[in-house]
Amino acid sequence: MPETVRDRTLKWLSRVMFVVAGVAAFSLVAQYGFYLSERERGLLSMVDLAIVGVFMLDAVVRFAMSRRKGLYLKARWPAVGIVVLIIAQLFLVSVLQGRGGLPVFMSSPGVFSLAKGYIIVLQVYLVVLILGEAVRANRSVASTKIAPARTVIASFLLIIVVGALLLATPRATVGGRMAPIDSLFTATSAVCVTGLIVVDTGSHFTRFGHAIILTLIQIGGLGLITFVTFFATVLRGGPGVRESLVLRGMMTFETIGRIGRTLRYVIGITFLMEVAGAVLLYLATRCDFGTTAQAVRASVFHSVSAFCNAGFSLHATSFQRYVSNVPVNLVMTTLIIVGGLGFPVLMSVVRKYPLTGRGAGAGRRWPLHVRLVVAMTLALLVLGTFSFLAFEWNGTLADKSFGAKLLASYFGSVTARTAGFNTVRTASLALPTLFLLASLMFIGGSPGGTAGGVKTVTVGLVLASIRSMFRGTDRVEFFRRRVPDWLVREALVVVSMGILVVVGGTLVLLVVEDLTLSEVLFEVISAFGTVGLSTGITSSLSAAGKLSLVVIMLAGRVGPLTLALALAQRRSKPLYDYAEERVIIG
Repeated sequence: MPETVRDRTLKWLSRVMFVVAGVAAFSLVAQYGFYLSERERGLLSMVDLAIVGVFMLDAVVRFAMSRRKGLYLKARWPAVGIVVLIIAQLFLVSVLQGRGGLPVFMSSPGVFSLAKGYIIVLQVYLVVLILGEAVRANRSVASTKIAPARTVIASFLLIIVVGALLLATPRATVGGRMAPIDSLFTATSAVCVTGLIVVDTGSHFTRFGHAIILTLIQIGGLGLITFVTFFATVLRGGPGVRESLVLRGMMTFETIGRIGRTLRYVIGITFLMEVAGAVLLYLATRCDFGTTAQAVRASVFHSVSAFCNAGFSLHATSFQRYVSNVPVNLVMTTLIIVGGLGFPVLMSVVRKYPLTGRGAGAGRRWPLHVRLVVAMTLALLVLGTFSFLAFEWNGTLADKSFGAKLLASYFGSVTARTAGFNTVRTASLALPTLFLLASLMFIGGSPGGTAGGVKTVTVGLVLASIRSMFRGTDRVEFFRRRVPDWLVREALVVVSMGILVVVGGTLVLLVVEDLTLSEVLFEVISAFGTVGLSTGITSSLSAAGKLSLVVIMLAGRVGPLTLALALAQRRSKPLYDYAEERVIIG
């Protein structure tokens, strides 16, 4: 079928907007990442105006050429909304100023300063739009048979590199400079929601730097592909088969058909929990800050960091000042636990108890995955809390009341499961406590969430297989349900890969650093479990040591199984089979 004038025009507009999106990204980074002269700012303001003009022209032309105007408005509602805001701004300028000149549009105070906000929103929208187009273009990549696991790793590497470059800009740090290895380490720690730091987050970075770190945490917590595919779904329709397969591997969705709708629930649950957490933290800590703006920024930052299990804090001593503050402890631990339960569990709760009350599944049976996650989570919380309490009763908690001891022990048990905040100084803990925390860090949270580690379900399957062996049965069972043998094998592979990463990382750090085995092992497990707890050695590591932790953090975030699938050769069915022979085990 020959290409029409309309098709050629739309294709040409898409290419132009791709270039405009690149210019918009460059303008954003230049204006907020570098110190510019008045002349340079003026030039970039003109560039911003040109971006607005091209964007509005693109929207008008596409609307005029659309065959079904109503569907176009519905599909392109963000673009339509921005255009309406810009037109309203111009109208207000024209009416209230009497001149309507564009310089006034850019520089007038009060209501006219909103125009700059519109331009920033527009620039971000364009960048996301192009990323969405890139994800949808992956449909053509499907023919190359690139493994979805490698796509997941590539997405994390991409955002790490971009984040490192942004953190290296002069206006991201207070001193205006940051060593490349430190910016790479910080970006990796944020994207992998680890929380290990080489510089103090609160004092070393500016507001722009904090915004970058917060964005990296949010993207890293859910995954770049999750975010981009969500926006591609909202802005352009639905996800393609290729990105659906990748998302199914990342988020452990049961079926491909529900991914479009499930993505909306995932993003919705995330921002709902983070907003609620930020409000509660603000109410509990607003008196500790000099201004309302500082309290709001800190509350939002810590709420996102807690739900994403990142462990980044704007306080130099994490949450040690709140060791006896019940509201702060309960809000933070709730965010950490909910984020670590995994979205499959949260989605099961939403389906069983929908907010609208329609389609409620009160009589619906909880899936085995949910019951196993809840059972393992409760067991680890109870075991971790009372073990921490026993080990530190006469140690770091000796001078505290029983209530404060129990609260600190509970927080320590929760945060070790990949969150990384602390209310007591980690370096002061006894060796048994450090071993307990290391064990919890290695296990981590649950599949399909923001937590790291080998995951609770994996450990549960391994323990169940051990139990079945002692019982003399060849079946692994949970709650009167049999687990497939291949799942048990995958669990054993995940644990084995996790041990290999920890052992290999520990050996490398012992070679390149002059540190004790306990310090190195704790640091490596913290990096692998994407926790962020440290005995205080992170900032003193050499460049080689920091780079080693970067690799370990990435391996821990993508998961041992994803890493193994990415490194594995293409699966092929052998044309022959060898004779079976047994070996002696144990």
